[in-house]
Amino acid sequence: MERDAFISYSHKRDTPLAQALQRGLHTLARPWTRRQIINVFRDTTSLAANSDLGGSIKRELEHSRHFIYLASPAAAESRWVREEIAFWLANRPVDRFLIAVSDGDIAWDPQIGDFDWSRTTALPDMLRGAFPTEPLWVDLTAIRRHERFSLRHPEFRDAVATLAAPLHGRAKEALDSEDLRQRRRALQMLRGAVAALSLLLVATLIASIIAWQQRGDALARARTSASQALAARALVLAGTDPRKAAQFALYAEAVQPTGESAQALGRAVESNENVVRHVQGGNDAVSRWRGAGSVPSSRVALSRSGRLLAYYSDFDRDAREHPGRHIHLYDIGARKELPNLYGGAWPRNGGAMAFSADGSILAAETYPNEIDLWDTLRQKRIRTVVTDPHADELASAFQGLTSLAVSDDGRRVAAIFHETPDTSRFGVWDVATGARLATGENATPSSELAFSTLDRLVLLNPATDLLDTLAVDDHAWDDTRTLSGLGLDRGYASLTPDGAWGYVRNGSKAELWDLAKGKRQASVTGGPEFLAVPQDAGDTAIGADGRVVSVYDMTLNQVRTLSAFSWPVDSLAVSGDGKLVAASTDDGAISLLSTERDRGGTAVANAQQVKAEELIADGQLAVREVNGGSDLWAVADGAAGLHRLGHVGATLDLGDSPGDTVVASADGTRAALCVGGMLSLWDLSAGVPAGPEGTLPAEDRLRLLAFVPDGTRVLARGRNTLYVLDTRTWETVQEETIDEDFGGGTAVSRDGTTVAVSVSGDLTVWRWSRERSLTPVRTAAVDLDIHGAVFLSRGGEKVAVTDGDLRITLIDVASGRTALSPAAVEPGGRGLVFSRDLRFLVQTTGSGNGSRLGFWDASTGEARGSWALGSDGGAAVLATPSGELLTLGAGGALAHRTVGVEAWRKILCGVVRDPLPKAEYDRYLKDLRVGPPCGALTGG
Repeated sequence: MERDAFISYSHKRDTPLAQALQRGLHTLARPWTRRQIINVFRDTTSLAANSDLGGSIKRELEHSRHFIYLASPAAAESRWVREEIAFWLANRPVDRFLIAVSDGDIAWDPQIGDFDWSRTTALPDMLRGAFPTEPLWVDLTAIRRHERFSLRHPEFRDAVATLAAPLHGRAKEALDSEDLRQRRRALQMLRGAVAALSLLLVATLIASIIAWQQRGDALARARTSASQALAARALVLAGTDPRKAAQFALYAEAVQPTGESAQALGRAVESNENVVRHVQGGNDAVSRWRGAGSVPSSRVALSRSGRLLAYYSDFDRDAREHPGRHIHLYDIGARKELPNLYGGAWPRNGGAMAFSADGSILAAETYPNEIDLWDTLRQKRIRTVVTDPHADELASAFQGLTSLAVSDDGRRVAAIFHETPDTSRFGVWDVATGARLATGENATPSSELAFSTLDRLVLLNPATDLLDTLAVDDHAWDDTRTLSGLGLDRGYASLTPDGAWGYVRNGSKAELWDLAKGKRQASVTGGPEFLAVPQDAGDTAIGADGRVVSVYDMTLNQVRTLSAFSWPVDSLAVSGDGKLVAASTDDGAISLLSTERDRGGTAVANAQQVKAEELIADGQLAVREVNGGSDLWAVADGAAGLHRLGHVGATLDLGDSPGDTVVASADGTRAALCVGGMLSLWDLSAGVPAGPEGTLPAEDRLRLLAFVPDGTRVLARGRNTLYVLDTRTWETVQEETIDEDFGGGTAVSRDGTTVAVSVSGDLTVWRWSRERSLTPVRTAAVDLDIHGAVFLSRGGEKVAVTDGDLRITLIDVASGRTALSPAAVEPGGRGLVFSRDLRFLVQTTGSGNGSRLGFWDASTGEARGSWALGSDGGAAVLATPSGELLTLGAGGALAHRTVGVEAWRKILCGVVRDPLPKAEYDRYLKDLRVGPPCGALTGG
């Protein structure tokens, strides 16, 4: 292969320079599309000792068009370099011999036409007389000394161009220009490639962002759809299974907050209003647990003080880890599980449990007809009482005890057990020793017993209409009475823990008996399947009828539902005061209920019985005529409810326009009045004027609206003017003209910072600025006629306007976004109030038992359900300074209402913390990552 040049040099001295020179010759003027256009050979091997010029080197020299000698004293003395030069001189043309000096000196003497050998040190003497004219040579000594071996350095580039010109057969300037052109072209192509790659990268990023957004949109749609499906399921279950309704509602809000999830939370709160806690979730199936003549066992017991709950179930979550019987203890006050009690197996279909009055002793039935006695404080078994040494041989031993009682002090236990399938016996034992203290045969399977005192046992036998009292220590019946008409055809009887009252389910009736008097006191039709009886509420019983637990008012013959379940209730227990109820169901669900309503509304003091009719139009003040003047009440936070501010010495006519108006300062110390055309300021605590009177501005129909935040000025509205008045002088500080007041409305935020005025179809929102003046911040078109009204949120963030059709227009003050409700609010309802979290508008409607608290979505105006308010209907809903809501009934009943998504979520998380069952989770949330909505599923 023919080469363009052969480089000969000293390998000991000039290898780096030779490498750089070869690289520069290959690179200079090379098109960017080609690897190289000239081929330069550089010998990198040594010739073998004692040999002639290697054959391979000769072939390279024979096929090279130019010889480049990298001259230096070391190269001139090199044997191999000298042989390479000698071969070239003998076989190749001398005019293609090029010299590049790396070290030493070269001098040409034009007089003699040869090198001046007296000064030349870099050439071998064999070149003496070899050149007829001065050969081409370049000086690289400075380049070598500073090691500037790059074409970016001008000196090296010039030297390479000088040597490359004859190799290319072009002038040095043309070659240099070509190199620059190729470099510019390469740079342009590089820039083009970079631009193309950048565009490709941008396009890829845009495509990735679009794909990510589409994925996000798809995921958001999936989460919204799942949330709506979960919310719909919660609404369906609310009336039949409050526990599951709470679970579904919590997951709906967790997967994606929507209007539907908020509605589901509110409905779940209402359906769980009597639930203290769902202690254990149900199994959702019982078929595989059923055997011949048996059902899964679940039982509950409550201490009379209401401090401890005991329960067990065939469906216990730790059954596999701890086989056999294990009773759970739950500290109700501390809301935590205590260590379990591990004992023997319970009878088929479950066994009875009973506490002492303070809960320190628990008696629990075990098979066969035995009783485990437990110290609950130490979670230690005291002993096991055997009702009959041969109980396990009895044919009816499997039927278990029919009644179990523990004395108030926990020192004695009594039970009724089967002797034959049709006969029963009773016994009394000492808890400390296990000794039998008394026994008797006058009991039947329908008999019930209770300790009236430590040494007296009451035995009620409905089958014989007999009520017996046994003196335990004397083993003698000292009082036996016949209760005429007690006969129990079917069903059962139950006693209060002290045996003073008896409840008998007789046919379709539940009857209340005063056992001391031996009289039937009351009855209720449609009686429950079984009853639990509180000791301190003789006219009330707790009953279960199928899947529903209810409170039965025996005197009034009224029934109130406490809660419902998916499966039939199989066990009930009640605290001594009747306020707490425990229930278990066939599928193992354990729930703790309260007979006092506290979720929908907690009673708040209203000592002066302020009525809804005494509220003024804005719902923040109540006025009552007292001693020729007027007392004022304001809505307050906490237990205060309605707080009396004080007295003003004026009788207020708060009727239709142009009636009197009154507003109170935020601290409740002063009131501004507009009465009979005169303006005045009053010290409420002293009931005396606090400054001079003033007269109305030029126009009439002036209405005071509210104190502004500085506490010394008030807002007022005339027919077509909005005023700021100084209460110290009643001078007009600011006035703004508004349109003619036709079909208009005005509202002021609870904090006094914002006022909304609507007239002639336009709504203007004004804010109290730092410059202590009103400034307009939002204008919107609304459909408001003479029947409409305007409402503001507590901080002025949102406005609601109702029109003549009772539809709501909602305006977000910050963004200006508006929404029109798809349906009307309830006719005849009181004014709308925003919830604290701004998620809802709230309104009371109806009266008496039909009164309700209605909710509307504060963003869309869509209806979001309602709560029943009870017999003293909520005639008005009020907002406290902190944004909490109160309802004031027509009869003066004042109640706090918890309204708000986060508040509802906290309530429900306190009620149930179980996760959704896997099947339900997969059904609604497959492929979505949704953690437990209440955090870690631990106790508490």
